[in-house]
Amino acid sequence: MLDRIDIVNLALIEDIHIDFHEGFNVLSGETGAGKSIILGAMSLLMGEKADGSLVRTGASEASVAAMVSIAQNHSILSTLVDKGIAPEDGSLLIRRVVKKSGRGSIYIQSIPVTRSDLSEISDVLFDMHGQHEHQSLLSSDRQRRVLDSYGNLGEDLQAYASEYRILEELHQEYLRVQQELAQASKEEDYLSFVVEELEKAQLKSNEDEELEAEIGVLSQYETIHESLELVHDNLKNSTGEGAVNTLALAVQAAKKAARSDISLEELSSRLETSLLEVQDIAESIRDRLSTMSFSQARLDELQSRLAQLQRLKKKYGPSLEAVISFRDASKAKLQQSSVADDYMHDLSKKIEVQETLVGQLGLRLRDKRIAAANRLQEQIATRLSHLGMPHVVFSIDITERQRTVHGSDQVDFLFSANLGEPKRSLKEIASGGELSRVMLAVKTVLAQDDDVETLVFDEVDAGIGGAVAIAVGEQMAELATTRQVIAITHLASIAAKADKHFVVHKETDAGRTFTKIRPVENDERVQEIARMLSGHGNDEKAIAHARSLLS
Repeated sequence: MLDRIDIVNLALIEDIHIDFHEGFNVLSGETGAGKSIILGAMSLLMGEKADGSLVRTGASEASVAAMVSIAQNHSILSTLVDKGIAPEDGSLLIRRVVKKSGRGSIYIQSIPVTRSDLSEISDVLFDMHGQHEHQSLLSSDRQRRVLDSYGNLGEDLQAYASEYRILEELHQEYLRVQQELAQASKEEDYLSFVVEELEKAQLKSNEDEELEAEIGVLSQYETIHESLELVHDNLKNSTGEGAVNTLALAVQAAKKAARSDISLEELSSRLETSLLEVQDIAESIRDRLSTMSFSQARLDELQSRLAQLQRLKKKYGPSLEAVISFRDASKAKLQQSSVADDYMHDLSKKIEVQETLVGQLGLRLRDKRIAAANRLQEQIATRLSHLGMPHVVFSIDITERQRTVHGSDQVDFLFSANLGEPKRSLKEIASGGELSRVMLAVKTVLAQDDDVETLVFDEVDAGIGGAVAIAVGEQMAELATTRQVIAITHLASIAAKADKHFVVHKETDAGRTFTKIRPVENDERVQEIARMLSGHGNDEKAIAHARSLLS
């Protein structure tokens, strides 16, 4: 519900604030007073394109802000959550700024949003009738949702949608496998060659690194062997001049000294440990030398194997691990084709069963929609006849369309106001007043089934008067018992039914014109109703008539 709107520096408006009533609100005033400017401000809040020419002369920017109450179970809450927006104490602040340059900004709860986001959100909160840009019921999808809501088809639609999604997943899986098989068939000869070549190569993980290490050793055999012999000779040789013998003599001397000076025992022990370590190193080098041998054949074999691995890496992957992975993936693709036929056959059977189920649920949904459409169109036609359209024809056509998650039904609201005229879709209705009355009838019937809480009517009184005008006022008042209604009207019989009445007027000050708005009550309201009746607020007969209408 629209609680409040603040408009600053928009056209002739400098700064006005309107606190709306939760029921039936009426805006009246002389022609040219600025009612259309207020409508324009509401349009901006609904995502209308902005024009820098709207900014009041002398100002750099215009702004429109609205405080909107959101019911705890309103359908818009999930959309707000998706966009990271949370109502505060059940209220939502929407603010739009338009700069002189034509650029601007939009905020919801201080969070910047796009004009597309604003339209998406405001279309669920408001309906504006008489301005074609903001009539949610003009879209076929919206008409379908309204019909489903009216017919209480939520459970049927959910059951259908659940099975439809399963069917879609099966179709997608079938397509995926089919594409993979087609690709595998194209690659089969190549994959067979790859697998045969790589299986024959008997690849092992990290084999190339091990080969490189062994080749490095064999390639430097002479250097390594000569160096180790030199080390061994210096540690332990047959003449007894090696480091081991020298350390052994040093250990004996250290022990002898330690027997005389106990403080030297640690040094003696450390020296003895060093002797043992050097002896172990000498023996390890001796053992290594005894096992070392050089084989040119082995070196050639290793280099040939490494060259083979390098070719495979260049051909199938940057690393040996990548080559092994490619081999395994190729084997898996070849194996897949052998079992895929059975899998595809099973999928086809599942799809056939699911198609039958979805078809049955879709037909059941269509039957219920047709039954609901027959009831709804009759109620709307009855309402329209009371609104000055005695020859109206209103029907809800349900035709087949491409199947979606919502069913395979195209729902269209069709309308003809006069005898002999063909029915047309709502979006083709040219008269704003005519369309507004259609919307008024539709909204009144759907008052308990539609979640749009604020309805704005402009031109609803175009071309009507007398008893029809009274009926329009009564129907708007009835609608306002469950929805917030805001109407701009020139008819006293409609304005008299409102719960809150605002008068839009112009004032001049210091050579400039300003659009103002004020709520009127009691005698002021009587005078405004009288003005709407006769053109003058002090006409005694008009005042008496105004009091009669208000009572």
